[in-house]
Amino acid sequence: MFSLFKKKKFEPNFPIIELDASAAEVKDILSKFSSVVRVEQSQGGGVDFEYVAENHETRINVGFSADKILFVNYLSEQFNNNDKKKAQKLDWFINYYGTAEEFEEPNDTGFMIFFHNPKRKLTIVFGLHMGPIRINSHVNA
Repeated sequence: MFSLFKKKKFEPNFPIIELDASAAEVKDILSKFSSVVRVEQSQGGGVDFEYVAENHETRINVGFSADKILFVNYLSEQFNNNDKKKAQKLDWFINYYGTAEEFEEPNDTGFMIFFHNPKRKLTIVFGLHMGPIRINSHVNA
């Protein structure tokens, strides 16, 4: 069959940051993706600093407190063309960070959907309009 008609599944073309990675590991991983900027936080909120890396399609922010990951933001244009593709992207992240059964009933605010996984101590936040994904770690909270 023609490749034009094959259904494509979401597979991220950007690095996925493991929530137990050290700050040095994150910087190394992001450096292979794009240039990395360290942003110091002075406003409080529990975040000491962030690493930020981006290319023409994806921006990744990783927030740290005491050198432990608090969150990873993936703002990517990849698979944002329509709601079906956004759902495929969200499904990939849910399956990457556990199984659908591990997540509690989602909380939909109309702008964002929150998927809490108490077993793995994380929350996936999905933005409905632009399709960003945020992974919040609750291990160190």
